[in-house]
Order: sequence, then structure tokens, then C-alpha cells
Amino acid sequence: MSKTTLKKQIKELNKEQLIEVILELYDARKEAREYLEYYVNPDENKMFEKYHSIILKEFFPTKGRAKGRTSVCKKAIKDFLVLHPSPKLIAELKFSFVEIIMRYAVASRFWLRESQENTLLALFKESLEYMFANDLLDYYDRRIEQLLKSADSHRCPFRNEIKRINTEFQQSIS
Repeated sequence: MSKTTLKKQIKELNKEQLIEVILELYDARKEAREYLEYYVNPDENKMFEKYHSIILKEFFPTKGRAKGRTSVCKKAIKDFLVLHPSPKLIAELKFSFVEIIMRYAVASRFWLRESQENTLLALFKESLEYMFANDLLDYYDRRIEQLLKSADSHRCPFRNEIKRINTEFQQSIS
């Protein structure tokens, strides 16, 4: 069904019917419940902490071994974006994910699965572009430099790729 069709159907409902549909949706889907609760009481920081902890637990769980599933982390970011938080918190979540993978790489002596390494590099580039587009690059300068130094000082296998991505990005914005 298209949005236009849905809009036409919703316009035909009276107030009580619309309330009933929203309540049924609230009961039927966890994602809808979360969205509606956020809509009624928007607490960006609470939601940021929730999604940040999902990412952190994938790589640094309190119990057991790290699973390091990048698909779970990407879904957490996608779910956070649906709530339309501030650009600063979106940038923070994305860049935190990059930093967490980097810390995990150091802790595991740079034994990363190919998917983790690819995600790290792609998300680093995406984070830089997002920060630039939302005028947040100055706010993250120090952390970006620390990430690059960490890659260099630990002599990680993908340090040249990270440097290349950063260099190409810096050239593209100059």
C-alpha cells in the first residue's frame, strides 16, 4: 500500500476509529510502541544510551564472549535514525560505533572479521561525511585525530585505509 492510499484511508476514519487503530498498532509492534512512546515523551539522551549500549554489548559484553555482529549494530543505528534525533546524537552514535570497533580491534590484536573491518572503514567515511554535512566536524576533530593516532601507533593492518579515507575526505572538502 502506498502512503497516498494510507492517507486516504486514514482521512475516512473518525477520531475514535483513529485512536483504536493507533492503540492496536501500539500493541501489535514493538517498534511502533517505542516510536509512539518517544513521540509522546521525547528523551533523546535516553534513546541514545539504549542504542549505544546495544552496540557496546556486541563488542564488549558484561558476560561471555563478544559476538561483534555488525548487522545488529547497523540495525541499532537505523532504529535510532527512525526517531529523528538531533544530528549531534546521530553523529555521536555513528562515530562511537567506529571507536568501539577500533577498541575491539586493539583488544583482539587486530583480528577482525572482514565484515567488521569493512563496516569500520565504511562507517568512518560515512561519519565524516555526516559530520561535515551537519557542521559538526570541528566538534569531532580531536577524536578523529585520536582514532588516526591509535591506528598508527598500534600498526593496525587497515591503518593505511583509514588514512586514505581521511585524506580523500579532507581533499574533497577543501
